[in-house]
Amino acid sequence: MEPNSHSVVDPDMEELFSTFLDEEDQTLVQGGEESCVVGGHEKPERRPEKRPFRYRIRDTSHKAFYLQGSSLLATNLQGENASQEEKISVVPNRSLERKRCPLILGIKEGSRSLSCGAGEQPQLQLEDTPVIELFQQDGENTRFTFYKSFNGSTHRFEAAARPGWFLCTSDQADQPISLTDQPGQAAIVDFHFQRN
Repeated sequence: MEPNSHSVVDPDMEELFSTFLDEEDQTLVQGGEESCVVGGHEKPERRPEKRPFRYRIRDTSHKAFYLQGSSLLATNLQGENASQEEKISVVPNRSLERKRCPLILGIKEGSRSLSCGAGEQPQLQLEDTPVIELFQQDGENTRFTFYKSFNGSTHRFEAAARPGWFLCTSDQADQPISLTDQPGQAAIVDFHFQRN
């Protein structure tokens, strides 16, 4: 079966998958033009650019993500510090099984993507590849993809290329976002994930 023929199980993701995958015209245009025939003449037609959906993400201890240098960290951001919060830019991975809710996640307006790395040991990395480019590419892009599952009000993000490894924060503030295969008190893998 084609990945696109499956429905999305998570109702919060229906609009995202519908916007990117279900429309009759699935052409992504980034400031480009397509032509259409009007009165026997070809006329350039401007199509709106699809943009990643943006979400707020907080762990169950209410820590938000922020960027410090080249590291993505989590802490409680309040007052003046609240402006440092990194929103998560999201597009679907069109090559993987849709029922599993495969998402490509990024920060900085989607200009940098989260990856589980290519090494032997999974390690969360930020790569300078825009999420829209990853959506457009043929191929699975599994190292950039996280399967989102939900349980009531919280969500988990499992690395598609590394089954059993989940996006996590530390129980301590100002620690890097990472991946773990041992969810527990020290590694928080449950998140509140709300569209911004």
